[in-house]
Amino acid sequence: MSDLDESGQGVESAEAKFLADEYKGLIDLDTARNQKLDNFLTLYMTLAAAPWALYALTFKEGSGGIPTISTIPSLVALAFVLTGILGALVAMMYIQVGFTIVLYMRAVNAIRGYFLEAGTRLTFHLPVSPSVPPYYAKGSYVDIAVNGMGLVNSGYIGLGLFNLVHWTGCLPLRILGIFLLLLLSCLSWILHIWYYRSQADTRDRRSTGPHLKWGK
Repeated sequence: MSDLDESGQGVESAEAKFLADEYKGLIDLDTARNQKLDNFLTLYMTLAAAPWALYALTFKEGSGGIPTISTIPSLVALAFVLTGILGALVAMMYIQVGFTIVLYMRAVNAIRGYFLEAGTRLTFHLPVSPSVPPYYAKGSYVDIAVNGMGLVNSGYIGLGLFNLVHWTGCLPLRILGIFLLLLLSCLSWILHIWYYRSQADTRDRRSTGPHLKWGK
């Protein structure tokens, strides 16, 4: 059985056969990478729940009382800080896996564009441009996930440091310390977003350079 492209024409040349095999392989890799992306999100949610589980365990074994964010034990506070840092690393890996998926999809579009002609009769048209989908899309699934992870990581770091610092001294000094921690948390969240967008811009620039250009 001969290979057929989407226009219904036979694939005969060695180059076309190679590209057809690459197309099938990229589809399989894209499916596997999407599964890995979901696994990273599941891993992150599990990691984010760990400090709260530890806090619940220490509170259960404690002397009782109403738990508040300012009475978290030092060990649990340290766990929050470490979880925020590890969560940032997971977010970076999540972003890079998402970029790999986009790269595979662009390669698939480029190969599809090689086979399709302008007058092809199809009930619908799939993308054929190697410059889509974009690496950064505002409001996309990955964008929302990265924003959420950045917010949680920043909150954990701020919450952990808030309970690790011994708040002694006058009230203005304590207020200044809290303000600095809030500023640090906001900066951490901004760094998450900056990393995502700057990496996306870098990859877009590389894709228009001489190394990743596609041509027939």
